[in-house]
Amino acid sequence: MSKVIGIVIFLILGFGGMRFAAYYREVNDKVDAQNNRWNEPVNQAVIVDPGMPASLEPLLEAAKAKGAGDLKKWLDQYRTYVKEPRLSEIELDYVKLVGRSDPPEARRVFAVIKARNADDSPLAEQIAKLAKTYQ
Repeated sequence: MSKVIGIVIFLILGFGGMRFAAYYREVNDKVDAQNNRWNEPVNQAVIVDPGMPASLEPLLEAAKAKGAGDLKKWLDQYRTYVKEPRLSEIELDYVKLVGRSDPPEARRVFAVIKARNADDSPLAEQIAKLAKTYQ
């Protein structure tokens, strides 16, 4: 008889535990829904640049960090996806990087940039500053 009572108590405790776990999940889900903890977008810095897709920005930063050779490869590969004046801005960064190791290449690229940008360009001031060095 004591074994039967022990089994009944064990079953009652097991059933009560399952009900408590279900209640806990239900309350937890309601709290999460109220707080919108899972529905809120993650706050990330989004770079909005009308001249270049945002997906290319990390690749560009990595290429700049590696040096002039990698930036040149990046420009060759993604030039068609980048619009003016952003393209000229990136090429000016390339000119500054390559100018230390290959001045003739820097002068050649700078001449192309200067010819492509008029005096009313947003980059006119930067181009004027670099003109003395790379002409």
